[in-house]
Amino acid sequence: MSDNDTDDEVIHLRAEFPGHRIGTETIVDQIRYVARSQRDGAHPHTVITPDLSELRAALEAGRTSDHRPLNG
Repeated sequence: MSDNDTDDEVIHLRAEFPGHRIGTETIVDQIRYVARSQRDGAHPHTVITPDLSELRAALEAGRTSDHRPLNG
């Protein structure tokens, strides 16, 4: 996947999952994709992975999970 393709995919994921802040971080010369929830109680709260497919799968699973906050 080229850098432009990766940038386009990150932009697409941001539009698809507006409840998460999605970006990249470089850790020891390796790019990691990071998604952090912007809402209390959202699931998953944080995903860090080197694989965009895994990031998408985790965010999609969060949409369909029956997750409830521990205090509720």
